[in-house]
Amino acid sequence: MLNVTLKKKLRDFELDVNITVNAGETLGLLGSNGAGKSTVLKLLSGLMKPDAGRIELGGTVIFDSSKRVFKQAEERNVGYMFQNYALFPHMTARENIEYGLKMRRVDTAERNIRVDELISSLGLAEIADEPVTKMSGGQRQRIALARALAPNPSLLLLDEPLSALDSKTQEKLRQELASVIRQEDIPCILVTHSILDTLAVADRTAVIERGRITAIGTPEEIVHNPAYGFVTCENPNIFRGEIWVKDNGVICVRVGCVDFRAVTPLCGTVTVSVRPEELILSRNRFVSTAVNVFEGRIVKIEPTLKADEMFVHVDIGIPLAATVTRQSVERLRFVPGERVTVTCKATAVRVFV
Repeated sequence: MLNVTLKKKLRDFELDVNITVNAGETLGLLGSNGAGKSTVLKLLSGLMKPDAGRIELGGTVIFDSSKRVFKQAEERNVGYMFQNYALFPHMTARENIEYGLKMRRVDTAERNIRVDELISSLGLAEIADEPVTKMSGGQRQRIALARALAPNPSLLLLDEPLSALDSKTQEKLRQELASVIRQEDIPCILVTHSILDTLAVADRTAVIERGRITAIGTPEEIVHNPAYGFVTCENPNIFRGEIWVKDNGVICVRVGCVDFRAVTPLCGTVTVSVRPEELILSRNRFVSTAVNVFEGRIVKIEPTLKADEMFVHVDIGIPLAATVTRQSVERLRFVPGERVTVTCKATAVRVFV
């Protein structure tokens, strides 16, 4: 178990957090840029020293300001996966993974067993002896995770582990990440600005704003809390739904009065996400292999975080937001009140527990 009480004076505010993470549990630390997320990880890892507080990990005190205890980073047995992965470019995947074990002078036979275990579990066997400079983003992410896990850490820290990947790769690796973390049975803190990361990976989510935890609960409780609208600004299309199977075996997710066709092995009550960029808006129906087709009315049009894109919000019985270029909005003359058709593939409907 990890028990943390920390204070640190930063340039714009004082970081003051109090968190507990159980063995085998992942806490998603969610917040906007500059909220103090990565600073928390640096304080826990020993890369920064808190001004005050206490850190207890697995029954061992690694920091206590009142007793002048401060264990250095190399004494903490903490696995840290950096946002940019920080892999050694002149090394192979295997050499990167075993680096920490070599620094700890782990016996060669024991080292090889652990590295081979991680290479197998993370699907790296075919590229294990290749230089990391030849790897894709997803492969580098797996290597960085394996390196962080190799020394059997007592705590795993993940700093925006998926932010450098495209959306399709992110979706696949979220599920792998969740599986690997649970197998390790250690406390884990996942820093992210994406609610989708916490929905797929975290057991609990803490919202941090200007260095303070302002809410904590399940990812679903946080995403449906209107006080934290910034959480879903990247994707407004997140709902709770119910899986059901038609007589012909077709899988659907019912959200309110709307049935989405989906591809999922899950059942029961689930969280549903549809990326705005995977929704197609048109004036009329068109011939397509996409199986989700809905009629709706445009409610509003507003800017996204990208200068050349707009959110077109459509009411199809539930609110959906599609990402459309400014040029397309003007060309198609989309305005509030207009009726449109919304189309997407079954694979675009992501389903989480």
